[in-house]
Amino acid sequence: MRKATATYVAPPGDSKVVEMGGLTFFDGKPVELNSYDHGPLITNLEGNQHFDITVGEDDKEAKSPAAKRRGRPSNADIAAAKALAEQTDKAAKEAAEKAEAAKADLEATEKATGEPLSAEVA
Repeated sequence: MRKATATYVAPPGDSKVVEMGGLTFFDGKPVELNSYDHGPLITNLEGNQHFDITVGEDDKEAKSPAAKRRGRPSNADIAAAKALAEQTDKAAKEAAEKAEAAKADLEATEKATGEPLSAEVA
């Protein structure tokens, strides 16, 4: 993925704002672009006399996000989702048990001291 910085240079007497490729450019303000979202725009701006554009090297390591797959999920995806759901349920149950234990400790402390330590929330 290539990254670029484009700066609009308004001609004298012309508008200080221009919209192009779904982006708004203000006179003299740099805008960050990348080839994944704005590939054709980078190419167009390189030949436009009213833009100063600096294009970086192509980053071979950066991969574009995978496209969403359509249709039924695979068995591996279903198994992974079930495992994640089980893990989440287990963590939620553990958190609930810890909360109950903390509440019991608080109640025991209040009973032992005879003073309320927590404010009731209505």
